[in-house]
Amino acid sequence: MNRISQALISWLCIVLVVISPMGCRKSPPVSPALSVLRVTSTIRLPDARRPWLRKSPFTRVGLGTLIGNGRILVTADLVAHAADIALERPEDGPKGTATVEALDEECNLAVLKPSDASLLEGMSPLKLAPRALAGETLSILQLEPNGAPALSPATITTVAVLPYPSEGASYLAYRVSTTIPQREGSFVIPALRKGELAGLVMRYDPRTQSADLLPSPMIARFLGESSRPDYRGLARIGLTWDQVRGRSLRKWLGAEKLSGGVYVTSTDPEGPSEKGGIRVGDLLVSVDGKALDGEGNVSDPVLGRVNFSSLASLGHAPGDQMFLGYFRSSGEGSGTLGCATVTLAGRNPAAEISPSRIEGEGIPYLFLGGLLFQELSRPYLKEWGSNWRSEAPQNLVALDAFQTDPPRERRRVVILSEILPSPQTIGQQDLANRVVESVNGRPIHSLEDLREAVQKPSGGFHRIDLDGSAGPIFLETLGLKELQSQLMKKYGIPSEHTP
Repeated sequence: MNRISQALISWLCIVLVVISPMGCRKSPPVSPALSVLRVTSTIRLPDARRPWLRKSPFTRVGLGTLIGNGRILVTADLVAHAADIALERPEDGPKGTATVEALDEECNLAVLKPSDASLLEGMSPLKLAPRALAGETLSILQLEPNGAPALSPATITTVAVLPYPSEGASYLAYRVSTTIPQREGSFVIPALRKGELAGLVMRYDPRTQSADLLPSPMIARFLGESSRPDYRGLARIGLTWDQVRGRSLRKWLGAEKLSGGVYVTSTDPEGPSEKGGIRVGDLLVSVDGKALDGEGNVSDPVLGRVNFSSLASLGHAPGDQMFLGYFRSSGEGSGTLGCATVTLAGRNPAAEISPSRIEGEGIPYLFLGGLLFQELSRPYLKEWGSNWRSEAPQNLVALDAFQTDPPRERRRVVILSEILPSPQTIGQQDLANRVVESVNGRPIHSLEDLREAVQKPSGGFHRIDLDGSAGPIFLETLGLKELQSQLMKKYGIPSEHTP
């Protein structure tokens, strides 16, 4: 190479360096740590055995994801019944507090709002990633003690409707194969896909090295619906079903020619399916024109085979209509096909005989002369421990298990949950955990019924009739107010929960 060639090459290199614009350089990627905060919740669960008290506090620490408009996304089980919610920037920066803006324990999601918006200055909200498919790789985001991001790969193995932490709740979820190291703040962990939020880890099993993720489509539906003032949960059809096992049942139904479909085992009282005309014993064969297989799955163009319930929760809002195709047996080895128009609805707690969770921050109750009344609930039964189905009073366990069997006029079950010692309750302790049938001659179907009934004693007494052969219990009204005041002071019972 001669001197002229060398000089020409040197000149070109100088020109390229000089004219190369700074804007053409690839900017460094934004650290995912700038999109999350540490969230520490102090939880005070209500005490269902002593509903005027709360249980001892405990803390949960997880990661909250900034999603825009100054909002922070977490799982509901991180902040439900929190007495205090603290926020901290990953780099040990400013600290602050937050309040709950929206919460749904059933789909396990909550939105927090910082008390001071300046805490989020300089942070970058994450966009929601589109639906992911089996086989794709995500990144599980955790934080090192110094605030640096730590990413673990996770491969999606299953996209299906899976159980959520709340009992009886099943929604779309991603099951991933991954190893998640134990770090502080691992109660809630975001999962990323190409720099966007793909989901939140809500369950991890280190033995199988698998985790269940609450996916971005569920998050998007919750964020869109929870802003409604009348939000009561995602859209639901309002029925339970089982597979048609064996050929005998299908033959008895007269549906031998139908290869798919599921058997309707119950409908929610006054729920969407019942109002639409679906009956127990129907064979559900299609939803919105999509045929059901024998396991309740339909074909989705994106997700593949997926449970039909996801068509309601992900594709519709409460108030939308869905069309259910069914086969109804005539009882003589034959039947007819039909179509029901169902108007979807959110969760209706008033239709539950024994609610599966506590609504709000406290448990309603009424205290009268040493007698403690409340409505039956699953949290009350769980006070007997993890083996509550065997250890709790069996008459109440049966009512909780067969909620669709009682007469429809029974809105709730009021129980005499505790009998505290007093001059008027001596010798009656064995009558606790009985169902209250009537008070002062009035049938009791809710705590409000009870509150109204005790305003009208008869002949100077309150008469409390219990189920079966127990009771009745009589409380003399003479001196009852003074006795009530003494007991409330002794046990620390607030006056607003007395008649």
